[in-house]
Amino acid sequence: MNSTIKIAQPRIPNELTSSHFEDIEHESYYTNCQFKDCTLSNKQLENVCFQHVVFSNVTFEECQFTRFECIDVVFEGCNMSNNEWIGATFHRTTFKETKFLGSNFAEASIVNTFFDHCIGNYSSFNYASIKQVRFQDCSLIESEFFEVNWKKLDFVRCQLNSMSIMRTPLKGLNFSDSEFEIFSVSLELLKGSTFNAGQAITIAKSLGILID
Repeated sequence: MNSTIKIAQPRIPNELTSSHFEDIEHESYYTNCQFKDCTLSNKQLENVCFQHVVFSNVTFEECQFTRFECIDVVFEGCNMSNNEWIGATFHRTTFKETKFLGSNFAEASIVNTFFDHCIGNYSSFNYASIKQVRFQDCSLIESEFFEVNWKKLDFVRCQLNSMSIMRTPLKGLNFSDSEFEIFSVSLELLKGSTFNAGQAITIAKSLGILID
């Protein structure tokens, strides 16, 4: 499937200063900098904003972020697994070859964001607001999208087995070139979505329909 969604790219300056996690504290704003080959562990941070920032090979370990904001940010080769990003804002952000297994993005605002070759199994996007977003070549096994408010969302060549996308209107979503064996949806909100023939049979069977 060729995506027709145009996603604004992060605006990253040509020159970035080097920063370290020792500098991060509550109520902070960081811009025009790069964090590289470092780890942030067991932190609870509030009102932290990153703008025009690159995270390269960075690990976020058992962290909780409140009112966290990323504008024009790139995460490349990072590990963001098992962190809390509840209510976070991601605008013009790229996640490339990044892991966010078991992470919680509930109530997050995710706009003009590209997830490329990422692993987000067991992640949660419940009650998130998602606009102009593409998941491409990502693994989202057993992920949750509950009551998501979305506009212009793509899943391109993704692994979606056991994904739960409940109480979310699916009209306009195309899953036909992604893969799954189990897929949980709200039947009344299924109309207008696109699946390939094999996927349609899988969903029909999950609804108790007998296929001869």
